[in-house]
Amino acid sequence: MNAKVPVAAIRALITDALSAAGLPRGDAAVCARLMGEADLTGADAHGVFRLPQYVRRLKAGGFNPRPNITVTKSAPATALVDGDNGMGHLVMSRAAETAIALARDTGVSWVGVRRSNHAGPAGLYAEMPAAAGMIGMYAAVANANHMAVWGGADPLLGTNPLAFGVPSGLGPLVLDMATTVVSYGTVKNYALQGKPMQPGWMVNTVTGEDIIDARRAAEGLLLPIGGYKGSGLAIMLGLIAGPLNRAVFGRDVVDFNADDSSETNTGAFHRGAGRGALPAAR
Repeated sequence: MNAKVPVAAIRALITDALSAAGLPRGDAAVCARLMGEADLTGADAHGVFRLPQYVRRLKAGGFNPRPNITVTKSAPATALVDGDNGMGHLVMSRAAETAIALARDTGVSWVGVRRSNHAGPAGLYAEMPAAAGMIGMYAAVANANHMAVWGGADPLLGTNPLAFGVPSGLGPLVLDMATTVVSYGTVKNYALQGKPMQPGWMVNTVTGEDIIDARRAAEGLLLPIGGYKGSGLAIMLGLIAGPLNRAVFGRDVVDFNADDSSETNTGAFHRGAGRGALPAAR
């Protein structure tokens, strides 16, 4: 039987736990609001489910609890956000806010991110411009490699998510997807609950056979969406979100599931388009 818990109680738990682990209470509340939103929108592999991992990283020094997040404007419509290894939710929120502000002035914006961390579902940050009446696009280098380049067997690519947000009369319309068939967070969630995975999600790197037991995930790799097309998309998103912003990609990615203390230098990018940048309706 599944018990229902009020989201206010979940957010209070997250705030208290992150504060006890060293995060300033105001910052902890921001993370708690976004993590609660992840659960409410069905991205339950990125909500309160992640709390123990975040607490471990805070205690181990993997996150900077008091980062100096800086924004360097490189042109009227572009900027680079350096997260100073802060909590990803705080860094990516700042980047989304920057993209919105630039797009208000210029009609369009592009904001790169470096030295961030895992920030939950991509849709949260694509939705922010949409809630402001703009079109938003967000992509990031995932915090672990669980996919091979098409035809290979080495874990060189992450699930590298991509999200779009479009305003509508009923609120933001959001597409949030991994470039793998499912996210690795979903695999971890299935392992925790003892649920079998579907064929075509993950294959054994030696035999090529489907892995159904999520607890055997270490033996395999996730498959890309659309075969070679998903693999190619993950590569291009990773290059734009990673090296373009002096963030990691490929073999340099730190597996934050296995390493609680190393800086991940997670990269991402935001694009915002204000009303002035959109073609007039005909």
